Amino acid sequence: MKELINKIITNAHILILLYGIYGTYVTFDEHSIQLESIQNEGVAIDDEIALNQRKMKEIQEFSKKTDEYKVRVEEVAKNIESVQKQLPAETNDTQILSFFQNEITALNIKDANFTPGREEKSTYFISKEYSLKARGTFLQFLIFFERIGTADRIYNIKNLKLTTDSESQKGRFQMIKGEGVIQAFRFNPDFKVERGF
Repeated sequence: MKELINKIITNAHILILLYGIYGTYVTFDEHSIQLESIQNEGVAIDDEIALNQRKMKEIQEFSKKTDEYKVRVEEVAKNIESVQKQLPAETNDTQILSFFQNEITALNIKDANFTPGREEKSTYFISKEYSLKARGTFLQFLIFFERIGTADRIYNIKNLKLTTDSESQKGRFQMIKGEGVIQAFRFNPDFKVERGF
């Protein structure tokens, strides 16, 4: 037994060396695992950073576009407001009917009858209808509607029906009956342009 103890003592440096090597290997293995874990986390963090950088670029581009769209929306709103201001504030039936009657008289259109109709409210404007019934030549009606188109006020021919007149013709031009609806416009005071920002 003494011999065994002496052998262990004389070879203790080898055992200590082997134990130290084993301890170093275990520590090295633990550090390798930690290093690999940290490297994997670094790759994941790099991917997340790249993703967040792309999102930041998209947000910056969207922000630039938002500013451009705000400018465009403002332009459109100002255009709508300026066009709306070009429309008169009121619909004066007397003035409008007088304008129509003066044109009819100047063109010698017969049996002309204008009747004011209802007002219709739209988003941007309010329109009022005027019914027309008259007799004349195609050329007279054409000139009448051309003059309405070049008037100071904005008019719209909502519908028009021209039919041949069954009465006997006295002149060389074919007489026709005209029926239609002419619209006059005024701006809608309740409408305000919503800019959304």
